Amino acid sequence: MCKFVVNLREILDNVNYIKNKADKSTKVCAVVKANAYGFGMAKICTLLKSSVDYFAVAKLSEFIKYKALNIDVPCIILSPLYGKDLNLAIKEGAEFTISTCTSIKDIEEIAKSYDVRAKVHIKVDTGMSRYGYNSKNLLLRAMQKLQKCGNIDVVGLFTHLYEGNNAQKTQNQIREFVKYKEIVNRYGFDPICHVANSEGTNTLDDKFDMVRVGYDVYTSKDSSHKFETCIREIKQIEKGDKVSYNGKFVAKKYMEIAICGAGYADGVKRALSKKGYVLIRGQRAKILGTICMDSFMVDITNIKKVKLTDKVVIFGKSKDNVISVCEVAKKCGTIPYEIYTGITDRVKRVYIWGNDAGYSRQVWRKKA
Repeated sequence: MCKFVVNLREILDNVNYIKNKADKSTKVCAVVKANAYGFGMAKICTLLKSSVDYFAVAKLSEFIKYKALNIDVPCIILSPLYGKDLNLAIKEGAEFTISTCTSIKDIEEIAKSYDVRAKVHIKVDTGMSRYGYNSKNLLLRAMQKLQKCGNIDVVGLFTHLYEGNNAQKTQNQIREFVKYKEIVNRYGFDPICHVANSEGTNTLDDKFDMVRVGYDVYTSKDSSHKFETCIREIKQIEKGDKVSYNGKFVAKKYMEIAICGAGYADGVKRALSKKGYVLIRGQRAKILGTICMDSFMVDITNIKKVKLTDKVVIFGKSKDNVISVCEVAKKCGTIPYEIYTGITDRVKRVYIWGNDAGYSRQVWRKKA
C-alpha cells in the first residue's frame, strides 16, 4: 500500500512559528488549495481552525468542500470567478477575488437577488502579470463602481510576490501595492491588506494586516513527512537483461532487483527514472529504467535481508538515512510544492503526531 505519512505536530508547530514571527495584531491565512498542498484539506483545516484567522483556496470547488467541513473560519477564493461560479459563490457566502475581468455590476445584482452582501478581496497586479488590476486607472474605475454598490463589502486588498526572497524586487512590489492601497482608502474603504506569502513572511518588515502562507505551513525541517510504498516482488536478473519500458536499462552483471508498488499515477515522478533513489532498510537503492504507471524497479543487489513487503521510502526518513523532498524536487528539476501536490488520491494519507515513526496513534490513522 502507498502511504503519505503526515506529521501533524510539525504542521501545527510551523503555524505557531509563523505567528510568533509576526506582530500579534497580524492575522494569519493558511493556504489550503490543492487539497492542502496534497496533505489533505479536511484534516489540515480541522487541525488549524483554532490557530489561524483565515483559510484560502484557489477554486470554487475547493471552497464548497471547505464549507462542508462546517469550520467557523472565513475562507478566501484566490482566483477570480465568472458566470455561474460567481452566482454560486455569492449564494454560498464565499469571500472571493475580483480582478480586471470581474463584472462589479453582476456581483451587485446577484447579491441583491439573494438579499446578501457579497464579500470581495481586490487583487492588484504589482509585477507577477497574473490576475489583478495592473493600472491605477483601472482600479480607480473599479472603486468608483464599488462606492455606489449597496450589496458589496470590500473585505480585502492583496497582491502576490513573485520573488519574495529578493529584497529589491519585493520592495518595488510593495511600493506599487501602497499606491493601490491609497486609492482604495481614498474611496472610504479600509480592507484587510495581505501581501506576504511564505517567502515574504520571512523577509518583509511590514507584514501589513495579514500574512498568507502556503508552503511554510507544510515544510518539514527534519523530513518527518514521508511518502512510502512497499516491495511487491523480488527477482534476479542476468547480464544483458533489460529493465522497464524500451529496455533503456541493461544489466551489466547479475543483479537482484525489487519491484516497488507505486508509480507515476501515485505521484512518483517519471523524471526520477534512471537517476532517482529510494530508501530500503535505511539504505539507498537506485531506480532502474523508466518509472511505470503503477510500479518501478530498484537495485537491491547490495542490500542485505530485503524481503517482500519491506517499506520503500520515496522521500522521508528510514533508520539513520533520509531522502528529503527537496532532493527529490531537485532531481526532477522542479520545486517541493509540485512533489507534494503530485501525490494523488490513490495514496492513503496517514496522520501521526510528533515522532510516532511506528504510526501507533490510531486516532491519526484516517484517510483525509
